Amino acid sequence: MKSVPLRNPRHDAFVLAYTEGLPAYAAYLRAGYKCSVRTAAVESSKLLKKPDIQDRRRQLLEELAETLIVSKESLCVEYEAARALAIEQGQAAAAISATAAKARLFGLEAPKDVNIKLNATFNQMTDDELRFEVASMINEARAIKGLAPRELSTVKTEP
Repeated sequence: MKSVPLRNPRHDAFVLAYTEGLPAYAAYLRAGYKCSVRTAAVESSKLLKKPDIQDRRRQLLEELAETLIVSKESLCVEYEAARALAIEQGQAAAAISATAAKARLFGLEAPKDVNIKLNATFNQMTDDELRFEVASMINEARAIKGLAPRELSTVKTEP
């Protein structure tokens, strides 16, 4: 909803400055009133009590709040803009980072609790142990995807 400015331009300028965060007396002076700081403090306090000033301030704050709302969609747009800029600049790592951030935003990343057991040194494993480890990793990945595990081979190939 687009708010309508007040009929008095000084009143509207006062509300705008006050909504931007200025103290009331400073907003009063910025609005073009020529007076002392003490007078500005008194008069700005009177203005803030007027219903039309309060309504205008409420309208401006609501508009500001709408622009500050962050949603998944707005974050996705920002990540996509960053990714496009990274690609344009030839920065592959930054593009990948933006893509990964989008994936995390929508819950598309792999779970962090996946335990892939790569503790053993592969060159110290027998062929059967290596096959078993690889098959176990495949079954863990299948379980994450909701697929049934494959049967692990028990056939020994060593002489």
